[in-house]
Amino acid sequence: MFVYLYQLMWLVLRILVNVYEILHFLFLRFQAILLWSYDQQYNSTTITRRDRAFLQRCKTELTKLPRHLNIIIGTDPLARVNESVVARILSYAQIIGIDCVSLYDVRSELNGQILKENLCKSSKSYWNELQHNHYEWGLDIHAPETKDLKTNGCMANGVHSENGSACNGDVYQKKAPAYLKIYNISGVDNRSLIAKICRELFQQRESAKVQSLLADRKQLEQHISDELAKHIQWSCVDPELSIIFNRDICTFGMLPWQTRFTEFHTFETGRYVNAESFVKLLYKYSKCEQRWGK
Repeated sequence: MFVYLYQLMWLVLRILVNVYEILHFLFLRFQAILLWSYDQQYNSTTITRRDRAFLQRCKTELTKLPRHLNIIIGTDPLARVNESVVARILSYAQIIGIDCVSLYDVRSELNGQILKENLCKSSKSYWNELQHNHYEWGLDIHAPETKDLKTNGCMANGVHSENGSACNGDVYQKKAPAYLKIYNISGVDNRSLIAKICRELFQQRESAKVQSLLADRKQLEQHISDELAKHIQWSCVDPELSIIFNRDICTFGMLPWQTRFTEFHTFETGRYVNAESFVKLLYKYSKCEQRWGK
């Protein structure tokens, strides 16, 4: 008798939760349509100027900023993350003073995966491929050799966190990166890469080098870390803030060896991606106290 009663209560609870989630999603979509309609009244220059002023005001209230922002786009089809959304986030990150952004889109091309070519067309900004899946991005279309970094508004309008803490970037300088570093991460750059490196070590297990590594665990860990860094070729600190566009928090195997101190936050499915919603996540990150085991 009690078992059936518990099952009935659980079923009713699930129905109520599902109804609440549907209503909340519809409310966010209705709000997004209103905000999108409001933005359609202005041209892109006006919107950029408005967002820049808003981000500059909010930046003075933040106690810390991430130097490395990680974006994970999950499999949730309702998230609707396309090239224009990512381009907006990149512009916000550059204005607020973030040094680099790593993008990990787990979707396939058939399901709307972000493509660099479409992203270039969508953002209409300066792009430069430094290495494979490593790019340089800016808010203007001028080449870095021909532009004056001190007079175009980029260097003076932002603040980037300087390595105050090795992970949380809570010290500032009154400069913003002239160009944003972008790392496009694929599925072979995470757990499968660890398996590949370990497989190579196993194949060379009889060699003197591997035997010496097996004798010292710290050297073995350092060797694996060096091989991972050599493949990914990071030239920045590890991610400090990760924004997940998915209904549930899931890293999807994203860089498990480099997200030890990363703060993960989900972006509500259905919410309009604008400067206000982006800064809201920065406020949450700014209030996070990382005690480091103290």
